[in-house]
Amino acid sequence: MLFPIQRAGRPPQLAAKPLDMTRDSTKPFNGEEQIEKTLTANPLKLYLDVEQEFDAIRDKAQDLLWPENQDDARWSDVVDRYAEQPGMPWLPPKGLDSLLSLACNRGLWEDLKNGYITKKPKKKRTSAQVTVESGPDDEGRVRLRVEPQHAGPAPRIHYLEDGPVADSSPVLQDQTLSTKALRVSFKVADPSGQYEIGDPVTWTNKLILRNRLADEGEQRSLELFVAPRGAIRYTLDGREPRDGAEYQESIPLGDGDILVRAFAEADGLEAKAEFRFTAVGEKDIHIDPVKPGRIVSRTGRKLDSRAKTFEGLKQAAERSVTFEGISLTVGQGSQMIAVSVGEVPVEGPFIEALLTKVLEKFTPDTPVTMTFRKAHFLSGHDLKDFAAKLGIELKAGDVE
Repeated sequence: MLFPIQRAGRPPQLAAKPLDMTRDSTKPFNGEEQIEKTLTANPLKLYLDVEQEFDAIRDKAQDLLWPENQDDARWSDVVDRYAEQPGMPWLPPKGLDSLLSLACNRGLWEDLKNGYITKKPKKKRTSAQVTVESGPDDEGRVRLRVEPQHAGPAPRIHYLEDGPVADSSPVLQDQTLSTKALRVSFKVADPSGQYEIGDPVTWTNKLILRNRLADEGEQRSLELFVAPRGAIRYTLDGREPRDGAEYQESIPLGDGDILVRAFAEADGLEAKAEFRFTAVGEKDIHIDPVKPGRIVSRTGRKLDSRAKTFEGLKQAAERSVTFEGISLTVGQGSQMIAVSVGEVPVEGPFIEALLTKVLEKFTPDTPVTMTFRKAHFLSGHDLKDFAAKLGIELKAGDVE
């Protein structure tokens, strides 16, 4: 075999190397495997695993594919030099793209978003990653976890509810905050001076519309609530609720089927909800078998055993169901692993793959539970069938 090489201080040349013919004689001859064995032995020309050999490949790329004495390079030029540079090792198809992704994900390179990649990322600025640990509850209260980023060994997190955060704002004590505010702003400082102070990060709450039906006495009536706070408008005839009547007191309802559409607004935040009530005396809720639908639960619908969880994921895969607001819990007490997925639509096979990986750490009899806040179906028929097979009782307000 002949392939190009270039050693430091020497001109490019073609290296000659006998084809490695060692192989398992009980198996058919595979020419590609023999070529790979030849190129991955000294003198090495081919890397088959970019992640495993990341450091060596990155060093070569920075030395050979970047312009001399420059930290930034146009990526299209890097790709061209990769094809032309005799001293650069060969990579599998899309190997250079894999190298770029790995280097950027590890913070060693940075995509400057203008076609250029820098091999010396600029000094990072402080920031915060804000996630919801629990909630919202009936009052709209949520528990937030705030993880400082690029903030040194002893970061300081300032916060302020419903206002602009400043250096004089309160300091978060344990990286968690329970709040009913519509917005909370966070500002992270690095007392060690390693990182510059970045822009504030603002977390935004969500308005939650709820209802309470009173059907005692001669006439049904409905109360509407919004948390944490806000003004409510509603309609009873299917019209857009944004333009409906302002809610001030409980709404009298007739005896027939009725759809209440509600709209809430507070300080630029908005929410909509539909509440459907069957006629007096009817127990079954009406589900259109053709239209798409979803099961919703503010507190989470639970599959409370290993068998029911896997059966739910099997049924979901067969019906192309996507979930939101997932919580997987495996084990109990301190011997447990919990996985949470927020408002990111995920399919049954994706969840099953996560669960299967987690279960590798546990015995076959370990308890498993799964809860979800939303399950999206392509049709009402699939929704009803899914609920029936899993023994999920559907009531008014559970289906949209």
